[in-house]
Amino acid sequence: MSELDDELMQRFQKGDEGAFTLLVRRHQQPLINFIARFINDRDSAEDLAQETFIRMFKAAHRYQPGRARFNTWMYHIASNLCKNELRNRGRRDRYRVENVVSNGRDADGDTEQVDLIASAPADASFQPDVQLERKELRKAVQKAIAELPEEYRLPLVLRDIQGLSYDEISKVLELRSGTTKSRINRARLMLKDKLKSFMEPL
Repeated sequence: MSELDDELMQRFQKGDEGAFTLLVRRHQQPLINFIARFINDRDSAEDLAQETFIRMFKAAHRYQPGRARFNTWMYHIASNLCKNELRNRGRRDRYRVENVVSNGRDADGDTEQVDLIASAPADASFQPDVQLERKELRKAVQKAIAELPEEYRLPLVLRDIQGLSYDEISKVLELRSGTTKSRINRARLMLKDKLKSFMEPL
C-alpha cells in the first residue's frame, strides 16, 4: 500500500494532479475518522482533513518517497493541526464527546447516528437491553478517551484505533520510541481506571 502512495506522490510531483486526487480518495475517510476521534468533533474533522490535504499539496515537492511513509507524513501534519485546533478553541467548555457518523438506516427515513469510537464488530442483536448496554459502553469509552490528556490521547488513538506501529507513531509525534510506548501504556492504564466502575458489574 505504501508503495502505491509513493508512486502516486511521484506522479504528482511530475505534474499529474489526478494522482493527488487518488491519494485524497484513498486516505480521506481514515483521516477524517482519526481527527474526529482526537478532537471529538465530526464537523471540524472534515475541515481539518481538508486543511491537511491542502498543506500536503503545497509541500508535495519536499516529499521524498522511501524516506518516510506517506501515512506518517499525513498523520504528522494532521496531529499538529489537531493540537492547534484544541488550543485555539475554548477547549473544555466547547468540548464535545460526539464522535458520530450517519449510516442512513433509520426506518422512518431519518438519519441514524452511529458512534465512531469503540465500535468493535459484534453479532447483531435486536434486544433493547443489549443495545442499550452497548450504547452506554461506547459512550463511556468515548468519554474516557476524550478526558485523557492530549499527550496520552493522541498516541493511544494512533496505536489502538488507527493501527500505526510504535515506530510510525514515534515519527508522527517526534518522540523517542521508549516515550511513545510509555505514553501508550500509561494511556491504557488511565483508560482502564476511568472505565473500572463501569466495567465492574459486567
